[in-house]
Amino acid sequence: MKKYINPLLTAGSLLALLTTIYFQNERINQFKVEVKTLQNVTDSLHDESFNANVQLGRYELTLDHLQEANPKAALEFVNYMNHETE
Repeated sequence: MKKYINPLLTAGSLLALLTTIYFQNERINQFKVEVKTLQNVTDSLHDESFNANVQLGRYELTLDHLQEANPKAALEFVNYMNHETE
């Protein structure tokens, strides 16, 4: 009876180890998919943020030009932006 216990314990331990490795590998694969999805979302948000910052820069340059070319119109623009768009 004793000569069967050690091989059975070894086989049981090996089975438990392989099962654990298999399920951990499945979780790792799920995490890889989630990371890839989050990376795509991050890239998309970065692109949208870049485009918004470019547009903001254009408005700032236009306002600077308007302040030099037509200060009254620039003041009207700033007042409208600060008080009418909230």
